[in-house]
Amino acid sequence: MVNENKRIQSVERAMAILETIAAAGGEARLVDLAETMGLHKSTMHGLLNTLAALGYVSRQGTGYALGLRLREIAQPLNDADALLKEAFAPALSALVQLTGETCYLAVPCGTRKYVYIDVLERGEGALANTSRGKREGLTTSAIGKVFLALDKDLSRSLRKAGLLTPDLEHDLNLIVEQGYALDLEQAEPGLNCMALPLRKQGRLVASLSVAGPVSRLPQATLVAIAGKVMRDMYDMIKL
Repeated sequence: MVNENKRIQSVERAMAILETIAAAGGEARLVDLAETMGLHKSTMHGLLNTLAALGYVSRQGTGYALGLRLREIAQPLNDADALLKEAFAPALSALVQLTGETCYLAVPCGTRKYVYIDVLERGEGALANTSRGKREGLTTSAIGKVFLALDKDLSRSLRKAGLLTPDLEHDLNLIVEQGYALDLEQAEPGLNCMALPLRKQGRLVASLSVAGPVSRLPQATLVAIAGKVMRDMYDMIKL
């Protein structure tokens, strides 16, 4: 279990720098980073200097860019994502064909987020690049609630930090019973979502979901889709 209340500020700041540079397109100026993160320029310079010495960022003229060492340490994750995408590609494609809506493959990312590793739109036959790699909150979406409901260590971490409300606890218990999660305009007005767990050798590894406008995916339709997937696509979602 991860202790949400026991974190080291300097490590958080260093990771936040890398994320801020990535969000800026891979390169950013010291002054902009300091302003964005609310840090003094001398503090920011010290953090950047340390990251540069370790190879996690590099100096590019007046700015700082992501360093090549990140590619090296991220390769095992890229390989793992590629294996998951390949394993569950039939399920993702089948859900798109069944629903005619955008469908997602996601994995947990820390104790508060998940990340999309594959997104497919009907007729596109390719990733929706606007969502690939995007992170979302665990407590505010169907996908996140699937992970929280079925990963006991993850839910204990957030429960200990006081981040699980009574309503959310009720939702998690319901998900365990019914085998799927719903998000009825909770994450975004006008948008409904249904998510299911994906398992390999009995272990929860990812989540499969569909999202669309309330007018096309009302609650009754999502419940029917969930039932059909669990019945007719069982071999695709449990490997």
